[in-house]
Amino acid sequence: MAGKRVNLSDLATEPALPEARVPAFAESAPRTARVQQVAANPLNTRDLDADHAKIGSIADSMRTHGQLQPCAVVSREAFLRIYPEHEAAIGRATWVQVTGGRRRAAALLANQPTLDIIVKNSLAESREAWVSATAAENLDRENLDPIEEARAIQLLVQECGTGKAAAERLSRTPAWVTQRLNLLKLAPELQALLRSGEVPLRDVRDLHQLPLAEQLEELRQRQQPPAEPPLTAVNRAPVTSETLPSSGATSERRPRKSAAASAIRRLGGTPDKVAESLRAEMTPEDLRTLANLLLTE
Repeated sequence: MAGKRVNLSDLATEPALPEARVPAFAESAPRTARVQQVAANPLNTRDLDADHAKIGSIADSMRTHGQLQPCAVVSREAFLRIYPEHEAAIGRATWVQVTGGRRRAAALLANQPTLDIIVKNSLAESREAWVSATAAENLDRENLDPIEEARAIQLLVQECGTGKAAAERLSRTPAWVTQRLNLLKLAPELQALLRSGEVPLRDVRDLHQLPLAEQLEELRQRQQPPAEPPLTAVNRAPVTSETLPSSGATSERRPRKSAAASAIRRLGGTPDKVAESLRAEMTPEDLRTLANLLLTE
């Protein structure tokens, strides 16, 4: 019986999804593509326009040493299979970048004609796989600011359906996911301060509970130094040996705000909110140790 006829032209072209039958994150052999053939990731939450210094540094390195690490990409067909609505955004590009957005931007800045890539079509098996891969790359390697993190997590929650499922994808706790999403409820002015690093995350993590119009004023109140006690006839009097208390006397002091009370307020003020904040920042082992210490007489 004659064998099936093979069209040699079919063997010369790449199948639509060659990696779909192998485990996720399997790599193809590195290859080179023209920079214009690689479209930027339309769902990347990192603000590359605000990252001029780092991109310029990478561009200088590329001019001197070349590209040291390839960018992960998927084929145009694989991407449009899950995101047909983004066809206009990627134009006529052959590939769509998953990781390495700053490397791609640096190559364009350095006028490099080509980009080293690795094709990982398995990352486009589903929308959930795509968004989680993009988020994991950014959270683990790119050091996003908290608002960029929150936007990436928001996309993942939308695709996964729940915050718990998104947390499992990222190997984080549901409380951590919830805290990051709460940052998107902050007033735009507070988000800008948080992104610039002018305000630490601990100072705004609970402000989402207030109306937008009250959040900035509450932050200002928290940042004000403690008021000095008013001058009285007693504390205006010169200090002499007669006015100093004896070593055995009990002197009355003005109550001072406890550092622990301030910390508790910043963590939410109630036991459940304090616990939620600590779970997001501490390992399970440290939490158990803390619980044992608190319960020890």
